[in-house]
Amino acid sequence: MPLILAIETATLACSVAVFKGEKVIAHRHDIGPSYVHAERLLPFIDHVLRDAGIASKELGAIAVSAGPGSYTGLRIGVATAKGLCHALEIPLIATDTLESLAFQASRMTTRPPDAVVAVLDARRDEVYTATYAPNGSGWAVVEPTRALILEPHVGLDHLFPFAASHPHVVVIGDAAQKTQRLLSSLTDSWSFIEGHPNAMDTSAPATQRFANREFEDLAYFEPRYLKEFIAGTPRDPLGLRNRALDSPPLS
Repeated sequence: MPLILAIETATLACSVAVFKGEKVIAHRHDIGPSYVHAERLLPFIDHVLRDAGIASKELGAIAVSAGPGSYTGLRIGVATAKGLCHALEIPLIATDTLESLAFQASRMTTRPPDAVVAVLDARRDEVYTATYAPNGSGWAVVEPTRALILEPHVGLDHLFPFAASHPHVVVIGDAAQKTQRLLSSLTDSWSFIEGHPNAMDTSAPATQRFANREFEDLAYFEPRYLKEFIAGTPRDPLGLRNRALDSPPLS
């Protein structure tokens, strides 16, 4: 089994783990009030390697969360993973952010659910979501990843067709509470776990993809954002930007 370093930066969580097979050897995970990946990711990688007692040259691959999620977080995570793979001459493995939440649900619940609905916040009443059903020791996608507006009036059968027909469903992710609030009248028997993706929950899928040699092209791989990045209005509290634009050109 190879030693794999996993990076997760799709949400406010900055998470790094190193594992061999499904055994997690070392792990760092932190959630801040804002995106801190640029400051914490590289120190976390150093700490995890040191905690595991291994050198970077012993790694067999880098696994990185490919999304969906935050544009900024995903860019930082993928750029860091690509740089490490290039420097160490090892392959890059892409893991699915929502799939890792399904593995997290099985780790956090005592009774295996009939289905896991993974939900990440996509602002307002929208979520990034996918639904998974148990498949041996893993999870099978039964409703693929999509951006979904949570409209209670359309009914649970329309929003989550597979999960709607099962009584024991776990909804997990950083939009779990929002989903519960918006759909409370429709989901009496469901369980909701508020949480963030964690690098340690990618050990099984990353190891399986390594065994299948499902590697990404370092030159062309890009995160799966689902939405185009939209820049906000530039902050200009003193009006300096507009003043500069209105000033006559220097002669």
